[in-house]
Amino acid sequence: MPYSLLLVLALVFGALGFMVRRRSELGGRLMILAGCVGAIVCLVFQVRSTLFAPGPKPPDRGQAAVAYFLAQQVLREAGDRQGVVLLLFPPEQVFDEDTVGTYAGTFGRVLRGFPGLKVEVRRLAATGKAALGGHLPLAAFQQATANVASPAAYVSFAGVPPDIETLLSTPPPKGPGLFVFDPWGTTHWLAGLRQGRIRMVIVPRPGSASGAGHE
Repeated sequence: MPYSLLLVLALVFGALGFMVRRRSELGGRLMILAGCVGAIVCLVFQVRSTLFAPGPKPPDRGQAAVAYFLAQQVLREAGDRQGVVLLLFPPEQVFDEDTVGTYAGTFGRVLRGFPGLKVEVRRLAATGKAALGGHLPLAAFQQATANVASPAAYVSFAGVPPDIETLLSTPPPKGPGLFVFDPWGTTHWLAGLRQGRIRMVIVPRPGSASGAGHE
């Protein structure tokens, strides 16, 4: 029950005490006292909930570090380009909105001084237990990267599937490079990294869910 409603009931109860005093002095006084105590208790709890309300969840430092390193590498290789830097994220059942906000927000702040690069965020379309385990199909990446005007770089925060190198028809430096954070620690990106199509890979440190380590 809301504090405001309890406060009104306590005040009404106290007011009834003044009416009851005409018939019973003691009963009326007890009702007035109970109403005053109830009102004070309601006010104390309302002030406490206002002053000591939990603040917003702070950003995860590991997630911010991952986004920072990826953004710095994108600037080294594509800072002079004009186009879209496409950030790819797994479905919401894997990364919630707060997690995506930390990654994308940090990445965007690093690129703030480069007006030629526009950051765009897209989620990969995948469902089920396979998505939770990081088994995202190549078709989901193909769908997410379709219809991107002048891509300057692709940044995947969802790892990559096998044969991801086939997604980049024109390898760097002429075409956009792919920068990867693999939260599941797979090696699907190995062939693309050797070919130079994947420009950077970050994998989590052992025991770290946020992936603060990088290579």
